[in-house]
Amino acid sequence: MLGIAAVCAAPSSAAPTVYGSAQLKYTVNATASISIAVNYDAAGAIQPVVASAILASAAGNCTAGVAEASNATLTFGGITPPAAAGTYTSCLYKNAISVGVNSNDSAGVKVVEYVDAVQAGTVICAYPLDATPKPAPTKSSATAIAGSGVCPAPTGGAAGTALTGLGAVTAGVGFGAQGNPGAPATVVTAGLPTATTYTAGGLVLYNPAVAPPAGWNFMGQDVSMNVSPAAPSGANTQVITIALIPS
Repeated sequence: MLGIAAVCAAPSSAAPTVYGSAQLKYTVNATASISIAVNYDAAGAIQPVVASAILASAAGNCTAGVAEASNATLTFGGITPPAAAGTYTSCLYKNAISVGVNSNDSAGVKVVEYVDAVQAGTVICAYPLDATPKPAPTKSSATAIAGSGVCPAPTGGAAGTALTGLGAVTAGVGFGAQGNPGAPATVVTAGLPTATTYTAGGLVLYNPAVAPPAGWNFMGQDVSMNVSPAAPSGANTQVITIALIPS
């Protein structure tokens, strides 16, 4: 006679979990935008009804600043050169340009500044106030500018860098940039702005090998116009280009 243990059926074994899969492939495209604001405030926005502050190396030799309204323009007005050959009148425009950068490029982007041409007897100088893009650009601490040299250091700041000329401009839709971090932070053009195509050289404002901070971030700078007796009289218009270049 069989025991009870012998006649009880053993429990059945459950089937193992099995899997299937599908492969998903994608690439996040790199994007890059730049914004431009002149006579900027603490947030990096243009001050359309506030006159700019221009420091003069010699009293009376630089015209007072004006409100730039919605224009991407640095208005220096009349500049009287000094009498001695080889010397300069320097007019320093405080909080001249806020450069906004917005890119997800993991390889980084390079920001370079230059002008179309350097006219006889003149020097255009940039005074970067930020080495990296920040949530808001640094406001200028310059209180006075003296001396008759090129790109002189203002009281409260370091000496500037002379911008190089890279050639003729390509006509576009006015001046400004297509990027817009939020009105009224920048002057926005409907298409590509007038600018000089980048070839080589220029003043490098930013060039890391990693993606910039996420979202819109800004770098501020002062700009000076320096005029010697060698500069012919008359009205002139020049173009400052700031190029955002993928690495």
